[in-house]
Amino acid sequence: MKQETRSSASQNLPFDVSDWTGAQVPLHPNRTVPMTRVAAIPKYEAVRTVIEGHRVYATPLGLKPSVTTILRDDSRFAGWRKYKGEKAADEILQRASARGTWTHDGAEQFLTTGEHPPFHFSYQPFYNSLRPFLEQIEQPLLLEGAVWNSDNYAGALDCLAYMPGDGDQPTCIDFKTANKPVTGSKLYGYELQVAAYIKAANFVYARQGLCIKKGLIVVALPNKPYQIHELARTDINQLYCHFLEKLEDWHEKNPLPGDYPQPMSRGVA
Repeated sequence: MKQETRSSASQNLPFDVSDWTGAQVPLHPNRTVPMTRVAAIPKYEAVRTVIEGHRVYATPLGLKPSVTTILRDDSRFAGWRKYKGEKAADEILQRASARGTWTHDGAEQFLTTGEHPPFHFSYQPFYNSLRPFLEQIEQPLLLEGAVWNSDNYAGALDCLAYMPGDGDQPTCIDFKTANKPVTGSKLYGYELQVAAYIKAANFVYARQGLCIKKGLIVVALPNKPYQIHELARTDINQLYCHFLEKLEDWHEKNPLPGDYPQPMSRGVA
């Protein structure tokens, strides 16, 4: 696999890495933690920028491309934009981004405070779909945290949490929003994404004893029950092998610049 080169001139870094801290996710008062489970882990804020059109994360191992960048099919995306028209495509993307951000923020608010977000006319149907799932979560362990892997990638996962029946290892949960159930190649792309996040989280939090073996893709659907898709350990390993193929191909086609330094995080447990 092709490795990018790095320099040590930290003053040349085009963004600030001073926010790399190990804050812990608070639990709202109604949640209890079984003694066999890890009660809290450090949270690393995402430090990212765009280099040559690619989203890149600063990690303790250097600059790494994001999971979504690696999985992005530029040719297919360009074809979709041409079919929809540039203006219509931009409007669709903006609406999808806004509803996704609001729904994610609402989920984070509930999982940290126990309170549901204020009503929003446009996005409430998506949150209402997701709400019954959120109320099943026993213990959130990490929300919107940066993770990385020595296989040369990084990302920000939505949620690590203990679900009913999880035992001593949490589940990696990825929240999505869609107007209809997700199937086919789109669902497969989400599977690859979750598999990559699980392997990265296991790498970052190995010292805390985490070995995540289950993933969930939870899709909020307006005025409908949420769609849920589970990944078991065997699925994760197979999916990760395919992700690594895409990762290697990406690095061969898109070597990162060699004049960016290797930033170091603060607060690593």
